[in-house]
Amino acid sequence: MRILAVLLLATLFAGLVYGSNIDYLTNRSVNYFRNFARNPATEGADLVTYNPAGLVFMDEGFHISLGNQFLLKDYTIEAVPFWDTTTTETYESTEPTLFLPDLYTVYRTGQWAVFGAFTVPAGGGSLDYKDGIYAMPLIETGFQQAVHMSPYYFALMDQGSIRASSQYLAGTFGASYAATDIFSIGLAGRYINAKRSYDGMADFTIFGPDSMGSIIPVGTASRVIDVEKSASGFGGVISFDIMPTPDLNVAIRYETATELEFETTVNENSWEVAALPDSSFTDGYKQRRDLPAIIAGGVSYRFSPQFKLSTTFNYYLVEAADQGDNDGLDDDYENGLDIGIGFDYQISPRLLGGLAYLRSDLGGSEETFSDLEYNLSYNAIGGGLRYAVNDDFALTLAGGGNFYEDGTGSGIYQNNTYSKSVWYCGLGAEFSFR
Repeated sequence: MRILAVLLLATLFAGLVYGSNIDYLTNRSVNYFRNFARNPATEGADLVTYNPAGLVFMDEGFHISLGNQFLLKDYTIEAVPFWDTTTTETYESTEPTLFLPDLYTVYRTGQWAVFGAFTVPAGGGSLDYKDGIYAMPLIETGFQQAVHMSPYYFALMDQGSIRASSQYLAGTFGASYAATDIFSIGLAGRYINAKRSYDGMADFTIFGPDSMGSIIPVGTASRVIDVEKSASGFGGVISFDIMPTPDLNVAIRYETATELEFETTVNENSWEVAALPDSSFTDGYKQRRDLPAIIAGGVSYRFSPQFKLSTTFNYYLVEAADQGDNDGLDDDYENGLDIGIGFDYQISPRLLGGLAYLRSDLGGSEETFSDLEYNLSYNAIGGGLRYAVNDDFALTLAGGGNFYEDGTGSGIYQNNTYSKSVWYCGLGAEFSFR
């Protein structure tokens, strides 16, 4: 029973993710919403993220791009509770993300481009389940069974709430070089600082056996958890760009894995007692959860001065990021893949439109889904407009939505159905000093 309680804690607080893949965000600029197929692009300072080698094709001078994104998220858990299998309990978080910024700078001269960026490469938001989640009475049940060394104790949650946030902040610096008229290479380093926080409370009624063996209320319990996990690490990026003709461009990028060892700081944890000494929510506990390496790229072709079609892919090496049974990453994850297509259309000399579609298969399955980490596969549609106020200043307004497939869990979550919907928009600005 003690093992059950520990596993429940570890499963509940495995993580919090929004984005294309586990612990990774592809939406690092507003231009990405306008056209998901940014990997083979050759314009815009946000190429620091998507195609660093392509920065050598920008106009000479100093370029700045900045923006902010707004995400409307609806995460829902529908559970058939163990205490009444004839009903369905619904737990929902509608916490929006109102601040998801990005900042890019590029200096282009001759055959060189030097660049830097501040981005949010993963996390970037919160979930706030104001009525708690199904796993909380499961945890308390495991806890009570461990304390009493009996399987005949269980807990019902009278009230509860849980808020979890995840934020990864990154600084990127590097340079690109045009080796020939058609071939360029980019190298960059990226430092990441990550923090995950968990803040929750719950009141329970405890049931157990009386002297006659009947199950009756035997007491109450109140729990509070206030925990942070923090880590930092360094990774590298190498990219290549080939432009055989002025209309055709091919780009590929490799991002190394970023080793992140999270250390736990416990402000308060009512479950951190002798019955649960091995929980990752023990003060000072260290646990690896690396960002996966990524192979990404795409091809673009300009069919006319007005129309350009682009393809894109991101392949996430999640399996290689698995560092063992206690790394905070479910061993059942498979490698993930995004694949998409988009087009740019020059509506007028100053107005550029974009529209794109993306399919994301996250590598998750019913074995990986839990109440705070269910990376569901989805289809996405995005689009927007970029308006050049003049030759040195442009604004971009774009948005879209992710349409997720429902998922069901396994084991203690086998009767849980997980669903999401995410809508987003953003406003960005670009400045050039030539």
